[in-house]
Amino acid sequence: MKLSTFCLTVSLFASAVFAQDDVTANPVAAEIISNAEDGGINLLDLPFATDALSSIVAVTESNTTVTPTERKSRRSSTAATKIDAHVHVIPDWYRALVPTTGGNPTPAWDVASHLQFMSTNGIGRSILAISAPGSSVYPGNQIISAGLARLLNEWVAALVRSYPTKFSFYAVVPLPFTDAAIAEAKYALDNLGAVGIILLSNHEGKYLGNPEFKKFFQYMNTRGKGREIVYVHPNTPWLQNKGQLIEANPTLYPTGLFEFYFETARVFMDLTATQTIHNFTNIHYVIPHVGGSFPSIIDRFIKSLPALEASSKQIYKTRFWWDSAGPTYFAQVKGLLGYDIPTSQLLFGTDYPYAPIFTYGPSIAAIDSATYITATDKTNIFTNNVKTLFGNKISW
Repeated sequence: MKLSTFCLTVSLFASAVFAQDDVTANPVAAEIISNAEDGGINLLDLPFATDALSSIVAVTESNTTVTPTERKSRRSSTAATKIDAHVHVIPDWYRALVPTTGGNPTPAWDVASHLQFMSTNGIGRSILAISAPGSSVYPGNQIISAGLARLLNEWVAALVRSYPTKFSFYAVVPLPFTDAAIAEAKYALDNLGAVGIILLSNHEGKYLGNPEFKKFFQYMNTRGKGREIVYVHPNTPWLQNKGQLIEANPTLYPTGLFEFYFETARVFMDLTATQTIHNFTNIHYVIPHVGGSFPSIIDRFIKSLPALEASSKQIYKTRFWWDSAGPTYFAQVKGLLGYDIPTSQLLFGTDYPYAPIFTYGPSIAAIDSATYITATDKTNIFTNNVKTLFGNKISW
């Protein structure tokens, strides 16, 4: 190695060490590190920990450095009444780890733009979630997955604390590692104020009805704190092959454009056929994009399982809550309503910032102008149904 290269390497290593020392000296970061250690997670072993902790500190401290007027604004309710139940955030440090999502560039995100989007579209509160791949950035690595889930949850929780009347959040859990996922769900729900859990359609190729996940659903079902809410989001379809994950998109097109609809159908077929939704009756599900392609195949699928048809369709009408994210109210939702799903189970969602920018306005307008639902239905879709779902989990 050349002396200049050696010196540069030493310099970069020293800078990283000093940066880590700087952030760990901050009381906010120190508490997060200590809490993680109590749960068997060593955050400082993670290559992205310094960036993540620095970002969490910045989000937290931003609330103490703003003017009193701005601080009051962050904590004041607005006249906007819509509640967005399908919407995402993307910390810069996470975007660096996940530069593409579903075959497309992961969009940039910042809080000012998000708040402006909410204001423009009459949205008073957003229930935030980290999108796919969640904590599965390093497949097969439980240590990194658990640490990443913790840092993501701490980051979003810090954002929610800074804007308590604007934001709530669903927590990430590090499935397919079931015990670690249970521990993170407990910490996020009981300590960080998460109002629900986000799960992906598959976690490293394992769909949610997989027997390995039964213990997780049992935990969620028996927490004893009222209904538990699981928001399911489509993920890239993965196949396990000789210890490797292979993307199972047979087309030449981005997975997010061509496969996510079918992932939604696969996971709810799986949850139905395995009777996961039947066996754990305290769990309610937020269904993305009014079910993707699932409504189009419900009868064809469920009539092959006649013993499950009546009970499954009853669950679809009572414990499934179908969000509108995407251009779903031009016609797509009519297929869902054809199964007599009551409009009281319909929620509003935008998919911000992942959907094309030009789709948000028309998608909202399609709900407003829909002739097949009443004005009362529309008010409930935009505002009241989600309040019924979450109840006192959120301070409205």
